[in-house]
Amino acid sequence: MAVKMDLVDARTTQRLLAWLIDFLPVLVLSVIFLPMIASKMVASLSAPQLAGEIAGTYILYSVLALAYTVFLWWWEATSGKTLGNVLLGLRTTTLKGERPGWGKTIIRRLLIAVAGIVPILGSVLMVISNHFDANGKKQGWHDKVAGTLVLDIKAGRDPLTTGGAAGPQSFAPPQQYAPGRRFVGEPDDAQGTSGGVIDSVPGAVRAAAPEAQESVRPRPSARPKPEAKIVEVPSTEAAADPDEDLGHTQIRPQSPDAVHLLFDDSQCLDLAGSILIGRNPSYSDGDVGVHLVALDDPDRTVSKTHLLIQPGVGSVWVTDRDSGNGSCIVDEDGNVRELVPGKPEQAMIGHTVYFGDRYFQVERP
Repeated sequence: MAVKMDLVDARTTQRLLAWLIDFLPVLVLSVIFLPMIASKMVASLSAPQLAGEIAGTYILYSVLALAYTVFLWWWEATSGKTLGNVLLGLRTTTLKGERPGWGKTIIRRLLIAVAGIVPILGSVLMVISNHFDANGKKQGWHDKVAGTLVLDIKAGRDPLTTGGAAGPQSFAPPQQYAPGRRFVGEPDDAQGTSGGVIDSVPGAVRAAAPEAQESVRPRPSARPKPEAKIVEVPSTEAAADPDEDLGHTQIRPQSPDAVHLLFDDSQCLDLAGSILIGRNPSYSDGDVGVHLVALDDPDRTVSKTHLLIQPGVGSVWVTDRDSGNGSCIVDEDGNVRELVPGKPEQAMIGHTVYFGDRYFQVERP
């Protein structure tokens, strides 16, 4: 199922119904207490001693109504929820998609209450005033003053749990690379990386080839998902690897959110930390604690340092390092996201990342 990325404004009828649901507990208290108070006031005409009982009943009614109101405002201020919002799938947020806080909540609620000077009609008109908003019916009058939005999280995304108005991109790791900046220690030819640590070598043995300018080939917008099985490389093959002196991959305990990368040649890489992938990758300024992963690419469609891969929660963050042939992410429905150099993009479980003529799929261990 495709992820809903758009923010959807609540409809006028949803806002009105949510407000009526929020008001319902106060209405129930009024139905219970006000007739009781009225009858006792009538009885007090002949029995003055009932005055104290009437005052006690009225104070109890006021305290219960005030306690519910404070709770409702606190709930909305700290989570964007109210009784009506929860039942109808709405959330109150700031313009940035954050929790409204006490100040904004008090402003919008007080404006609705003040509009009640005109009984019933005034408050209702304030609640549905977004219907008269020329700016796409986003905000009512009280929302414009308070700087808030009311969003339908059933029809769209909930910004309070998905990174605010900016979306999941706000959860991305900080960018440590700027396109066009020369890598520190990057050789001008395809010599081995000095001082680097190869965390894993998908693609078996890398064939030596004379240095030449990287070829630029057009990539298809989408490709079929890899169906290759995971193949465990025997130790005898590993011993034949010319990069053996750079060290073997260290096996680490897998966390519940761990993922691994299944490459198109059936090689599998457990992602325990940040890695740089390429034909002959090297570090850049700010690449701290990053491992280097060299790939076999006889056709030289993969750049020397092509991708930065960083682990996320049940996902990976992929950053193109200004590669010659570019990169993209294809989801399970075949939707393609081209990577902008230097900008991290999230690849979820089941997504496939293409770079040059190579690709890998993000999977659970």
